[in-house]
Amino acid sequence: MKQTPGLNPFLPFGTYVPDGEPKVFGDRLYLYGSYDLFGKGYCSGCYHAVSAPLSDLTDWTDHGVSFSVEDVPWSDADLYAPDALCRNGRYYLFFCLSDGTEGVAESGDPAGPFKNARQITLNGKPIAGIDPSVLADAGRVYYTWGQFHLNVGELNDDLCTLKPETVHTDVLSNAPGREGFHEGSSLRKLGNRYCVVYASEYKEDRPNSGARPTKLDYALADSPYGPYERRGTVIDNEGCDPASWNNHGSVVKAGDEWFVFYHASSNHTAFSRRARAERLTVDEETGVILQAMPTTNGFVRTLLPAHITSPVNACRFFGDAYVTETADGCFPCVGLTVGSGFSFSPILFRKGAYTLALRYTAAEDTRVRVFMDNSAAAEETLRKSETVRAQSLLFFAEDGAFPLRLEITGADENAACAIYALDLAPACGISE
Repeated sequence: MKQTPGLNPFLPFGTYVPDGEPKVFGDRLYLYGSYDLFGKGYCSGCYHAVSAPLSDLTDWTDHGVSFSVEDVPWSDADLYAPDALCRNGRYYLFFCLSDGTEGVAESGDPAGPFKNARQITLNGKPIAGIDPSVLADAGRVYYTWGQFHLNVGELNDDLCTLKPETVHTDVLSNAPGREGFHEGSSLRKLGNRYCVVYASEYKEDRPNSGARPTKLDYALADSPYGPYERRGTVIDNEGCDPASWNNHGSVVKAGDEWFVFYHASSNHTAFSRRARAERLTVDEETGVILQAMPTTNGFVRTLLPAHITSPVNACRFFGDAYVTETADGCFPCVGLTVGSGFSFSPILFRKGAYTLALRYTAAEDTRVRVFMDNSAAAEETLRKSETVRAQSLLFFAEDGAFPLRLEITGADENAACAIYALDLAPACGISE
């Protein structure tokens, strides 16, 4: 299996960077996030900084460990979501830990390593909370943090103490009648207005609170302290895994384009979360952000048949299907029982015959069907096999871009198969 650069998830499949905060420093886009370990819970004891040149956002580099809990003098807890800031030629990493403490470390390089960790304090006492974000604006540095209730304040020049008179609490909330704030605040500027992107519990059928926080919503205000008005949803990762629980990310303007960075879980858990990104339509004058949908594309503008190589790049899983990681470094879609499957964003086809080659294992003989734009295109039997074997499906396409869906349509009740890799290519010498 080969991984197509730039497709979602855009980092190597075995790299799990959730809670991403994107920042442009110089001619590169950096992503600061937590670091999940496969098969474990939320986060770990380190961060990795990753970046790509603005000229080619398909070319991501993992710079390795940028900060470790070993460099935190007051705690040995796991590192939760971070953010970063450039000020006077130095780079500052704002972090939080699973014990509720928060801090800042610094470096001469945006990729770290970050050292000299100091706690964030208010009135001489450490603050408590999670998910910091920072915004430098007109000579001031604003700081947000909190879960269920959002706090906003201004940092002093030392970037580790808050000015007490500026601290506002309950700026956003998940209380009844409020904005559905769960966690993961990210304070940004859209034109002349302040924008908070956040993990939201708001659903139309459960207004304001109580839903799984799979959505990134946004709220706008004329002041960093509010009052904020919830304006809508930026993206929702529901359907990226059957057990999707939370979301966390933000928006950024990279060159002339806007993107939203977010994450999606895997392994039928709320964990093992991978970084994803989508192009956004943003009106900077009005602050309106049009909701994006999860795609296969990521940073690739046009999805071609040759790009389809792995189920990990699917944008939606349904039924019992999910992607996992095996001990030998494979990334199959498993849990493929009757009615289960996965789908890809619209793929640009030229009229003609195509083969979709699958590499799979199957507990019993299993029928699989290929749909193009909700129309059945091909169906074949995957023969029972405990070892990985290949099976090709032949179908015909018209000119145009069509979503592709694979669905299990027949098997014994308890039988499941796993698909390891795909190869979509024109079928030479075959006419309809």
